Amino acid sequence: MVQNKKPAEPIALKLFQLMFKTITPIMPNVMGNYAYQIWFTPQRFTAPKQEQIIAQKAKASFITIDNLRIRVWSWGEGPTVFFIHGWGGRGTQVSSFVEVLNNAGFRVMSLDMPAHGQSDGKKTNAFIIAKAINEILQSIDNLHGIITHSFGGAIFGHLYNAQLPLNKIVMFCPPATVKTALDQFCNTLTLPASIETYITTRLKNDFGPDIFNKLSLLENAKKIAIPTMIVHDKDDDVVPFKDGQEVIKILKQGTFLETQELGHRKILFDTNVVKQVSQFIQS
Repeated sequence: MVQNKKPAEPIALKLFQLMFKTITPIMPNVMGNYAYQIWFTPQRFTAPKQEQIIAQKAKASFITIDNLRIRVWSWGEGPTVFFIHGWGGRGTQVSSFVEVLNNAGFRVMSLDMPAHGQSDGKKTNAFIIAKAINEILQSIDNLHGIITHSFGGAIFGHLYNAQLPLNKIVMFCPPATVKTALDQFCNTLTLPASIETYITTRLKNDFGPDIFNKLSLLENAKKIAIPTMIVHDKDDDVVPFKDGQEVIKILKQGTFLETQELGHRKILFDTNVVKQVSQFIQS
């Protein structure tokens, strides 16, 4: 396996790490609250050229949900395959699937989650996002399949119910539990253990003591009875490969596609992966 050199950390990230390290012992609650606010504030990244091109080909519209304008993307006609991106992602990350699925007779749709991409908002949470996705899905007459990436899988697991007229589900790099996402967040900022404890306690206070169960894919996968493919890369440095392995054990009709050297994001754009996933959706 090729060993990739770990990229240098941005200066801004190093400053955040230093700030939490030095100030937390003096003002633990202030820094705990600051970290908690960051947790709900996704970064917006510039879409690469491939996504910009596919965006120009889309039928793009806005819908309003709870006073937020939500960007919705659509390509082609036919039974619909809906893409749910991850935290900090965009609806156009489905770009590699558009032509393949359109040629197979499917319409491809996606959204920019609240506080993501071209949608309104600066802060959001899984339940606001789930409500927006559910309203869109309920408006689709010919829903065929779902593709999720990363935390999008956890959100979809939460909102899934057997009444959704689905034939296939594909989950890329799904976190088995919310703790996976929280651990990654805390590790990235090198937050002290006390901050992670603060965030955990605050989440339970604000959203209920069962919040982690509500968003646990290990729990929610138990209710999914239709054919579902898990796609996960052994070199994923965001959501551990073992998470995908744990989820597949729960699914009643699960298929596992293992990849290497694609990581957490390139996996969405790999030609061979796109081919295998598209064949699964069509089968």
